[in-house]
Amino acid sequence: MMDYLADRFAPGAFFGWLCLALLATIPLVWLRASGRKTRPTVRFSSLEPFAGLAHSFAARTRFVIPLLRTAAILALIVALARPQAGGELRDIREGIAIQMVLDVSGSMAEQDFVLDGKPVRRLDAVKKVFRDFVLGEGSLSGRENDLIGMTTFAMYPDTSCPLTLDHGSLIDLLGETEIPGWVQGRQVREQVEAGYTGLGEAIVLASDDLRRAGEQALAGVPGSEAAKSRVMILLTDGKDNPAKNPTSPPPDPLEAARVAATLGIKVYTIGAVGSGSPQRRGMNLIFQPRAEFDEETLKGIAKATGAKYFRATDVESLITIYEEIGRLETRRTGERSFHDNIWAAQVAMMMGLGLLGTELLLVNTRYRRVP
Repeated sequence: MMDYLADRFAPGAFFGWLCLALLATIPLVWLRASGRKTRPTVRFSSLEPFAGLAHSFAARTRFVIPLLRTAAILALIVALARPQAGGELRDIREGIAIQMVLDVSGSMAEQDFVLDGKPVRRLDAVKKVFRDFVLGEGSLSGRENDLIGMTTFAMYPDTSCPLTLDHGSLIDLLGETEIPGWVQGRQVREQVEAGYTGLGEAIVLASDDLRRAGEQALAGVPGSEAAKSRVMILLTDGKDNPAKNPTSPPPDPLEAARVAATLGIKVYTIGAVGSGSPQRRGMNLIFQPRAEFDEETLKGIAKATGAKYFRATDVESLITIYEEIGRLETRRTGERSFHDNIWAAQVAMMMGLGLLGTELLLVNTRYRRVP
């Protein structure tokens, strides 16, 4: 019962109703001042002898009493309405929904990225930059208000982490993400799954996750508001190489991108192929050759959804790419902030009390009525 009353009479609503009630008393003040009241009287046979007498000053200025009462009520309304000052405009950032679609095929084990001066696998470099993108590190500001999920794919796609605001859990799952057949950065066995790259199926699965989140946002499900704006970041180092299935042909990546576009999803694509890690052979430094990948398909996927394609050749370019995506995909709304003007409220309150005191003094002195 108390919770119900608290909801119905929240502070803002209470003062609003109180102000309306005070306004409603103003007509009553004037009706009372002009209305007839029953008072003790002295009966005369006729009042004609007094008809020519002039009205006294007090009788002529009797309207001052209800005027003072009205002014006092208005001053108290101003005080209770919490006068405010300021009004400066500031930007409020709203979150979006981001589905990270990460290639974990065998080619992601190539050590052609450099991190902290050491050659690392493509997967390790991508995981490090994506972690900084989510949490905020260095020049990356973080995505605190975003719903972020992760889809991994090789032969088949898998939703490794659903869209969530629990970025700590997302980062834990990202740390455990590995290439099939690898454990903690070491290959322990050969896995057939690692030899495939199913781009089309990965886009379809990630689009479905984002679609369901968008439906929840439109339905007003708490915690899903950010999914009103949805993007996908697809990172790969290869070309579409799905597993053959005669009964159910895999979806074409470009067709899957067009479907995502109809759902209002932008698909940013990143081709992550390093420039080669330096290796010493004798007295000379050589570089490993870069792997081939289907850059045209990645450009087509991004174009079909109104997004952009990026090429990452080292960790620094990866960071720059995520910075640009962060700037492109940030919803902003203008909000004007106000601050309570305590001084104005205090002045209005003192004026109201002063007017009431003046009315009380005059009613009991100069404008006092004697039966």
